[in-house]
Amino acid sequence: MKSVRSLFTGLALLLLAGRLLAADTFPPGWLPVLRLDSKPKWSAVREDKDHVQLYLPSCGQPVRGVFVCFVFHSGDPRELADLWNFALVTVPWPFEFDLGVNDNRNGRFQLGHPMQDMGLLLRYLDQAAKETQHPELATASLVGWLGQNGSHLCADLFKRAPDRVLAWSDSFPNRLRQFPELTRKVPFVFAWEIPKNELRAGERTYKNDGDAPADLSCRATTYGFDHGIYSKFNFFMAYLDRCIATRLPAELPPPGQPVKLKPITREQGWAGDFGPVSSWNPIAPAGDTRLKDAKYPVWFPDEYAAWSWRSYHSACTDVEITGPKCTYQKRDGKWGGPDCGLGYDGPLAAKDRHTFSATITGNYVKIEFHDGHRILGETGSAPWQLPDVTLAPGLRVLFAVGVKADGSRAASRSMLGDWTILSPMKPSAFQRRSSTSRKTMFGRTGRTGRSAAAAARQVIQAMLKTQMNFTVS
Repeated sequence: MKSVRSLFTGLALLLLAGRLLAADTFPPGWLPVLRLDSKPKWSAVREDKDHVQLYLPSCGQPVRGVFVCFVFHSGDPRELADLWNFALVTVPWPFEFDLGVNDNRNGRFQLGHPMQDMGLLLRYLDQAAKETQHPELATASLVGWLGQNGSHLCADLFKRAPDRVLAWSDSFPNRLRQFPELTRKVPFVFAWEIPKNELRAGERTYKNDGDAPADLSCRATTYGFDHGIYSKFNFFMAYLDRCIATRLPAELPPPGQPVKLKPITREQGWAGDFGPVSSWNPIAPAGDTRLKDAKYPVWFPDEYAAWSWRSYHSACTDVEITGPKCTYQKRDGKWGGPDCGLGYDGPLAAKDRHTFSATITGNYVKIEFHDGHRILGETGSAPWQLPDVTLAPGLRVLFAVGVKADGSRAASRSMLGDWTILSPMKPSAFQRRSSTSRKTMFGRTGRTGRSAAAAARQVIQAMLKTQMNFTVS
């Protein structure tokens, strides 16, 4: 009996030693794998700038992919993880240093560990696959938003795991053009604020942006936002949603086996012209000759994504959709809120019927209400409402189109909403976890954490010398 106990003790110590040795090759805050659930509010999660966290949907099934997301100014990405049945890896903004980009503003370099690359993310997923008993994490397809250095990070990831990168988002315009091989093969969406002088002149200058090749990239303008990062997250998510629908196979292999993404070419999708400063930018199937002279071509995985871009990218200011949700905006001095749709704890039930509404200040004779490219209905008079509308489950991009007497059209800016199959189940409590309690539970990071790990390894090695001399009788 004593020898059996020794056996189990030795095995447990070996497992613990393996975890500590694995943690030693990771920067502070990556290991052990810290699990995130639905209880804390996203505002509380954003307070933790010291740990990478892993969220797994509660459906109990293998995940279909992995969504890598900055912890920054955005709605709650757990809604998307639940919607897609993707694992969510939350990465605090300063951790981009660990992944290969040093921004001196975040101070992460001061901890003293060397900068790594996107191979770190892949090793993290390998470790998470073991610790969570979700082997698919080591092979699942990847989508991501890691901020405006996304082109550099995604290009590095694509070199290391070319068959896993499904789509990506966010980049400085000129830096994305440094990676033409990436955008020839991976859908990549990005957006930027329009300079005020270009908006006044109604003409773009494309200063330092580089030429726009006919590839799988898509650019939009964050009209109406002084800091575009507050609005473009939702647009990026809508684009990634359509890429997932286009590229991810309906039937996935057994967990742990490689996923074969559907091949994709430019000709399969839709295209538009980013160039005009307009409320109705041209879009068409990618092979359509109407766009052969596009000044700045952009690409979409399907027609729904093309119409969604036309709305988000619209310069229109005299038509606004106000129901069943509103566009992303400041509410009570803060960006977002439950009536702003995606990411703000406001999913709606697909079985319910909704009233669409809009406000207009322009000279319009008709308002059409859209779900992507689909017209849900129209109204020709105030109060500009369309009642009794149902929507299919999923991520929906909703907007209004104003039609003038001469037939010209203008698209309102869009709102994004998550329509679930059943009424959303609210967590029983949204308990805040203070940063103090997190440090107490998971240990401090940085030099102190590494010293503690080294001391623990010395203890384990001493224990192993006595525990490994056992026999099984």
